[in-house]
Amino acid sequence: MRFIICYDISDDKKRNKVSKKLKAYGIRSQYSVFEIEAEKETILGLLEEIDLILDEVDKFFIYPVKEPNKIKRIGRAQGNIFTIV
Repeated sequence: MRFIICYDISDDKKRNKVSKKLKAYGIRSQYSVFEIEAEKETILGLLEEIDLILDEVDKFFIYPVKEPNKIKRIGRAQGNIFTIV
């Protein structure tokens, strides 16, 4: 299943830790947006790890993509490993 993850973390150290973890699972689409292809159980484990890093002022969102083949992308940025339909 595909997931879109985005976050707003003000502390540089925490943000870098979260970013490093997310890079291990997927690709960065924007500075604080990642696309991850993984099983639900893998994502739940990742969320448990991320939760240990975040505090009450941080924001972290994860959105399951029900129809990934309907995602449209334009532009020529590198790292676009998913099929454009």
